[in-house]
Amino acid sequence: MVLISILLCAGLAYFFAVFLKNKKVGYSLAFTFIGLFIIGLVLLISNEYGHFGMEKVTTEKTYQIQSVQKGTNLLLEKKLGTNGKESVYVYRTPETAKAKKPQTTKVNSQVKNVVKTGNYKNATVTKKTTRWEYKNGFYSFLFGISDNNKEFIKQTNTFKVGNDWLVLTTKQAKQLQKKMNSKAFKAQMKQEGEAFVKAEVTKAMMQNPSMTAAQQKQVTKQAQQAFQAQAQAKLIQEIKNK
Repeated sequence: MVLISILLCAGLAYFFAVFLKNKKVGYSLAFTFIGLFIIGLVLLISNEYGHFGMEKVTTEKTYQIQSVQKGTNLLLEKKLGTNGKESVYVYRTPETAKAKKPQTTKVNSQVKNVVKTGNYKNATVTKKTTRWEYKNGFYSFLFGISDNNKEFIKQTNTFKVGNDWLVLTTKQAKQLQKKMNSKAFKAQMKQEGEAFVKAEVTKAMMQNPSMTAAQQKQVTKQAQQAFQAQAQAKLIQEIKNK
């Protein structure tokens, strides 16, 4: 509405100054509309650059997330550019689990990503977004033609994942997968794993000589899980230190 008023005032000021025969009245009206033209222009500029008539509105939504790789608990960070100073996080939601492309956080200097690891029941991302919105319908009516309602200001994405999740860059994830799929690594893990499990079972039997077969099976299972967790943690640390 303000933009239309500016154009209308400019047209009327010109009309009264040029075509009205009574120049005294014509110039008076022309100056009046020039004044209104200037006021409208100031309001328009104030809205465009100072967000006059608008206020900051923050919304917060939480989504459950899934790993981009099925069967794993993995949150990927993708470095951008040659210096790697900017990055996005790659993930899926239950609704987009079958989509061709995974979801990513926005590439924007005003977007902040935070990752928290802890004893969380579900892996989630909370998006806290701040935008400029018109204070009421009156200001929306005045400046709505500018198409700047809900203008983005900033966003904070807070990821909360369990202790069993891995947070790796895409490069580290590729290195991890390549290492774990190599025949040499698998053979090494098998040998070291068998030795670890045997030592744990022997230790448990020394502490409890009357251990039943079912108890031995349980100790073996626990030892295998412990070894896998230790081996994976060691491998991940080696990759992160490169």
